[in-house]
Amino acid sequence: MTIAEKEGWIDQFEQGSAAFDDVLLMSPELQRFRPSVDAWTIHEHLVHFVDSEIATFHRYRKAIAEPQGQVVGYDESVWTASLRYHSVDLHDMVSLLKLLRKVASSHLKSIVTQDWSAFSYEHDSQGLVTLESWIKEYVDHVRFHREYINRNIALFAKNGR
Repeated sequence: MTIAEKEGWIDQFEQGSAAFDDVLLMSPELQRFRPSVDAWTIHEHLVHFVDSEIATFHRYRKAIAEPQGQVVGYDESVWTASLRYHSVDLHDMVSLLKLLRKVASSHLKSIVTQDWSAFSYEHDSQGLVTLESWIKEYVDHVRFHREYINRNIALFAKNGR
């Protein structure tokens, strides 16, 4: 990956922190709308997203400080149920997301001249994850959750709410 490519990925990564700002403007009814028994609410998607950001913040830093170090995943559905996601303030979560991405982006910009393929971690279920593949995954992670949030918005409107 070239320096320009890295800078482009970093910019996309940092811009992803604004992807959920509109959630704060939604009604509590829309935020908590569950389209089906096994589907997450918008509130749950956002809190999960930030939990994932916390985990990945540690992982990317581990990739740099301890290349090929071991990391373990977590069961998202257990976390959602056990951590009472609906008791978490969404304003705090959005603020935390912005701060995590700002700090990570600033740091990543300071190492764009380094060989990112040398930085990696070994995930217990995903295998070897390089810094290059990591940033692409977490740029896409925004899109993935945004699609579910947009689906919930459409289904909420379709149900006449």
